[in-house]
Amino acid sequence: MPDSSSYDPVLSGVAVQFFAGLTRKRQRKLIGLLLQLAEEPYQLGDFESSDATGRRLENIILDDWRVTYWADHAARELRIMDVAEL
Repeated sequence: MPDSSSYDPVLSGVAVQFFAGLTRKRQRKLIGLLLQLAEEPYQLGDFESSDATGRRLENIILDDWRVTYWADHAARELRIMDVAEL
């Protein structure tokens, strides 16, 4: 049963396209990492950036990926905006 304190990871269209291009093995690995990240929605990334609206985005390095996200606390969702291979 999922931890009730964790958030749901929600992928943007850009992140979904990246995910779809991975092998199944790498998809499973990335899913696991995103679920772990969603368990700690207040975690700060390795560096910050911002989107076109000025929203602060966290960027974290997970294994060989850079994940860009922000926490939607009202909806209890971790919004995954982008994933890129390093």
